[in-house]
Amino acid sequence: MATSNAKRKSPTENMSLILYDEVSGICPKCTKPLMSKNGSTMTKLFEIAHIYPNSPHPHEVELLKNEEVLNKDVDHEDNLIALCRDCHKIFDNPRTIAGYKEMVELKKELQRLSKLKNGWFDNSIDIEINEVIKNLMSFDEDAIEELSLTAMRVDSKADSTLESLVKLKIKNNVRYFYPIIKAKFADLDKIAPYTSDTIYSQVKTYYTKLKKQGLNQTQIFSALTNWLKNSTSHKNSDATEILISFFVQNCEVYS
Repeated sequence: MATSNAKRKSPTENMSLILYDEVSGICPKCTKPLMSKNGSTMTKLFEIAHIYPNSPHPHEVELLKNEEVLNKDVDHEDNLIALCRDCHKIFDNPRTIAGYKEMVELKKELQRLSKLKNGWFDNSIDIEINEVIKNLMSFDEDAIEELSLTAMRVDSKADSTLESLVKLKIKNNVRYFYPIIKAKFADLDKIAPYTSDTIYSQVKTYYTKLKKQGLNQTQIFSALTNWLKNSTSHKNSDATEILISFFVQNCEVYS
């Protein structure tokens, strides 16, 4: 059970900014913007909600007595979430078990994504990867050499947590782009030996960290793609997905 405070404390300005950033400026329940701009004026359209109530009524204590509590201190960041005013009102009145469980899961997912974003800055990747992405973005369609299906390893490495559409995307990326990427890494190794080995190792290290966090294969693919996109000078999602697919085939991911 959480420890409620008799005197409600308003979140500090810094805490409000942290919670606003956590939801990327959008209500996690209904996706409405949480700020509005009129000329040079910014208007706040959100409130900070307590997931477990700050001062629960007796019937709320009874209602939530067997439910998961994210932090014993109701004013802790773990128990706070930024919502638009409408969703905050609906969540509080009346409070229901279904609504509470939904908000707990929303917060846990937001915390998971925030942890991944923070990890981007702790896991660097060699700048030479930009050359591989640049090469992908300017490839000659007529030069694509289809990889034999018998040479693909994706099926043998995938488990039940890899969604079918993601698996199909990886297989198609490998099928058509694997030789191009492999050749580009070979070119980089001629200029600076062991460049590819270094990059493979960096990808493997970050993959292992994601695996230790308990992410499934679909989540790992998404997390690796976002990491690569935000760690390079090229922000092309298609190119980074193709590269991560290459690492799946090349034994660095899902091994």
